[in-house]
Amino acid sequence: MRQELLKGLTEEQVAKIKACKNKEEVLKVAKEEGIELTDEQLEAVSGGCFTDSKPAVCPKCGAVNNYTVYSAPNGRGGGQRMCNKCGYIGDF
Repeated sequence: MRQELLKGLTEEQVAKIKACKNKEEVLKVAKEEGIELTDEQLEAVSGGCFTDSKPAVCPKCGAVNNYTVYSAPNGRGGGQRMCNKCGYIGDF
């Protein structure tokens, strides 16, 4: 998704949206966060393609874009990811 389409969202919301793998996940996050997406934003996320982001590569096992956003014990996202392949938790 082009970065300008994410203007007006908090850094935490942007991270959650970018972590989504498909349109359905984006819509779920938007609903949970109370985010209203424009038609242009919804069209841009069709298929889960974020054109200005680099692939996330796990530093431990090398898995590409195979992660979930890690939630800290207090329920707030820590900006870290958990690799779905090896379980590594950290920034990647």
